[in-house]
Amino acid sequence: LAVRIGMASGLVVVGDLLGQGSAREHAVVGETPNLAARLQGLADPGQIIISAQTRELVRHAFETVDLGQHALKGLAAPVAVYRLGAEVGLAGSDGQGAEPLGAMVGREHELAMLLERWHTAASGEGQLVVLTGDPGIGKTRIARALQDALQGERHARLKLQCSPYHSDSALHPFIQYMKRSTGIQPGDSPEVQLDKLETTLGAYDPAGKADAPVLAAMLGLDGSSRYGALDLPPHQLRYKTLEALIHQSQLMADSRPLLLIFEDAHWMDPTTLELVEMYVERLPRSPVLMVVTARTGFRHSFGQVCDVSNIVLNRLGRAQIAAVASRVAGGKALPEAVIREITSKTDGVPLFAEELTKTLLASGALRETADAYVVAGVSRELAVPASLHDSLMARLDRLQPVKEVAQTAACIGRDFDLPLLSEVMQLPEDRLRSALEQLVQAELVFGRGSPPYQRYSFKHALVRDAAYGSLLRATRQQMHARLSAALARQPETPPELLAHHALQAGLFDQAIAAHQRAAQQAMARPAYKEAIAHLNHAVDLADRMGDAPPWPQRRLKLLLVLGQALIPLRGYGHAETVAAFLRAQQCAEAAGESQHRFSITYAVWVSRYIRGEQDQALAIARDMVELARAAGVTGHTVSALRCLAISQMITGSPALSETAFDEAAKLSGPVPSLTREQRAALAQRFAADPAIATGFHNGFAVWSQGDVDRAGRLVQAALAEARTMGHAHTLAHAQAHAAILAVFNRDAVTTQAMADETLDCAARHELEMWTGYGSVLKACGLAMAGDDAAAASVMNSGLEIIERTQTGAMVSLFHAVQARTLASLGRYDEAAHHADVVQRELRSGSERYFWPECLRLRGDYLLLCPEYAPSAAEAAYHQALQLAREQRARSWELYAALSLAQLWVSQGQEARARVLLEGVLAAWPRPPSLTAYEEAQRLLARLPSDALPVTAK
Repeated sequence: LAVRIGMASGLVVVGDLLGQGSAREHAVVGETPNLAARLQGLADPGQIIISAQTRELVRHAFETVDLGQHALKGLAAPVAVYRLGAEVGLAGSDGQGAEPLGAMVGREHELAMLLERWHTAASGEGQLVVLTGDPGIGKTRIARALQDALQGERHARLKLQCSPYHSDSALHPFIQYMKRSTGIQPGDSPEVQLDKLETTLGAYDPAGKADAPVLAAMLGLDGSSRYGALDLPPHQLRYKTLEALIHQSQLMADSRPLLLIFEDAHWMDPTTLELVEMYVERLPRSPVLMVVTARTGFRHSFGQVCDVSNIVLNRLGRAQIAAVASRVAGGKALPEAVIREITSKTDGVPLFAEELTKTLLASGALRETADAYVVAGVSRELAVPASLHDSLMARLDRLQPVKEVAQTAACIGRDFDLPLLSEVMQLPEDRLRSALEQLVQAELVFGRGSPPYQRYSFKHALVRDAAYGSLLRATRQQMHARLSAALARQPETPPELLAHHALQAGLFDQAIAAHQRAAQQAMARPAYKEAIAHLNHAVDLADRMGDAPPWPQRRLKLLLVLGQALIPLRGYGHAETVAAFLRAQQCAEAAGESQHRFSITYAVWVSRYIRGEQDQALAIARDMVELARAAGVTGHTVSALRCLAISQMITGSPALSETAFDEAAKLSGPVPSLTREQRAALAQRFAADPAIATGFHNGFAVWSQGDVDRAGRLVQAALAEARTMGHAHTLAHAQAHAAILAVFNRDAVTTQAMADETLDCAARHELEMWTGYGSVLKACGLAMAGDDAAAASVMNSGLEIIERTQTGAMVSLFHAVQARTLASLGRYDEAAHHADVVQRELRSGSERYFWPECLRLRGDYLLLCPEYAPSAAEAAYHQALQLAREQRARSWELYAALSLAQLWVSQGQEARARVLLEGVLAAWPRPPSLTAYEEAQRLLARLPSDALPVTAK
């Protein structure tokens, strides 16, 4: 088959050009500016042969295979020809990779800055650039210009595209990229899919294949036959997935400097944003330039961990807009009046200028000559549309036969595929393919891939929006209803996409159900931010349904799940968490709902407890006991008694709490053997495993009464159970409380070790409240070890987090520690602030369990402050001693007595100190495993025994 191949004219013939088979001539592809766009979707790339000049035009979009020199009919000399190969990288939804863009106008300074950051990054000092601007301002264009400028340099490139329809879909940009880069097709067998995945992961380093099990799970591939079952709790699988994705990009960067682009980050889902923030922390040590493009107003916290270069793209000036229009006109001059009109109408936005110019050229208002365009006919006012929307609609209106196709495709979204469009429009695919080709020819839509996996994209979001907005509301709803039905028949459809189309169709019930499924999937990963977003959407929709059955019950269940998702992320005491459960309580009472009433009341009790509102929590616990006993549900009665015991303990009645703990233990009988799944479900329902939480609170109660060894056994048993059950929130709960007991025991080593475990667990699973507790407990350990400067800094950070999560439990004790620590450093003004917080708790608070220790620590603080006399500290120690005795809190009594005795000894009142210590130590039936007890014994041994007896106050 002898055919002229495109040379300077850019023509290319699709077919078997070298006579290797039967003649299969398909089409002739037109002008060079749109070659890649047309080639992506015409045919199998392997059937396309191109010349060297054409190869240059599409080198950004396709790989090529050199077929050597060939003599072709019509050409005087042999020419080099190339077979078109696979697409390069991931084409974004803007059509990038499928369209060679024209010359960039007016962004030379910004491009120079990007190139300077690239060369810094390539030398090993990673850089982050956030590129922001309004829609159509040229963010994607300058990112593309950077890629073009780096063509001659050895580097790796990774481009990830965010989507407005998947802003609540965890890791959507990475999943889409992996699906494209691996080449996995729906018809591939599981083994072929895994082979393709491993091949992709091992492209830069064989070590990359180690990530295959978790990334296969992320992509929804069945890897059990090759890798075995992934026996990981959801939170661990989530963490390993994030680390695997970072590892893959690091392998790319290790082989060559990496250009990492995130397009449209204003649509980035929370988990992807978290992954980016994790990566940003490591960026300074990597040869990576990360470019994040986003619309004006994009908010991020990247600057907290890395230097960020912010580039804001401003609107172009008149000369620059004129250059854009001239480029669209093929370099031919345009009438001055036309340039003025385009400049005034486009407001400096290059996309607007480009579209308006195309509209003018196609409208017949201008006539083309050899070197310019002139006004056609008699002089008249030029019909330049007043807005981009009008411009785009004018172009669509001239394509009236296929306008409906564009409008229907716009209902699907920025990206769409032929089979789905065919199902929605109920038209044959060949007819639709012809219509889409007209849209491609008009440069409104770009195609890529080849049948049956061909996909299309609107050139810009504004093009899609214009087509979508031109539909009547009733027609839009009808189209979205068809889309919902079609997508529901595809099992792989993400539920959040179903929710979007159901909502647009006015099918609220279906939208709520889809949001619920999406939330359940997100919580299972776990991705709490995405889950909360879906649940809030569902609650808002349920509110719009009114109070007719079954909506009050549906709303109640949604609020319960929302509260359960908020606890791990925000904390029990955060206003959002409390509001969700209080509203659920109101719904239950209004609906006469009894099935969930106990769970709701339990959640309200927990929130009050964590906020430090212990008297209110105690009252709620008493109501719970009455409610459970009246209902005759043994399990509820056991749980209610545990809550009552915890509230009694924390409000200063540890001995009384033992009665409730014992009654609960008798009612529950032998602990039933629950499966891991049952324990996980129970932990999910109550946010932490109730039996484990009871264990360490019971430990605190018996510890204060002097049974230190039993307290240690109870807390260690609870911690051991938490380690085995695989529930992140329960584990952090147990680790933190093990650290608290170590603080009580004045064990600096164990305190720091358990605090570090808490911090690690909290960081991996986004448990902000436990990050706060882990920090303040770490500070306590540092203070006990004598590192006051580090302790003060870490304590301040932890208290800030605790305040942010609106947590109050135990906070007065931490402020007391910080007051003493700061005073020891001579920072008396700062110390006074924390001492005032403790005083407010002592005057009007309700956490009386900690008051003896808070008063003792206040005595230490007063001794360190030069403005106070020793008598003030002595009075505080006396108060601590008296309150501990009232609570029958033997351990706190020992601590207060030791501090008071040490003060007296320093004042020469050794007899008083001896009498006090003898009385306190004699009350212990056996020596406890407390360093304070041993210290008291040593001090007593040093005191003279012949002093006159003095009655200690």
